[in-house]
Amino acid sequence: MPSEPQKPEKKPPVKREAPSEETLTKDKCMADFCLKGGSGLIIGGVLTLFLTRPQTYPMWLGLGFGCGLAYDCCQARWNRST
Repeated sequence: MPSEPQKPEKKPPVKREAPSEETLTKDKCMADFCLKGGSGLIIGGVLTLFLTRPQTYPMWLGLGFGCGLAYDCCQARWNRST
């Protein structure tokens, strides 16, 4: 009779600590910068494509507005948490 392969022993699940509120706030701020800055850049790119072909200032302006909004949201979130 062929022997059955041995099953590996199951390890107990590792208990992980919940992330701190500061870490969550940093993560949300980074996500805000990426999403809002990227959205502003895309909107500026569309405006550049359809309205001002040879100039790129609407893209940089959109990126600046998006990052400014993200900064404002992060500042309010930090002030709320402290």
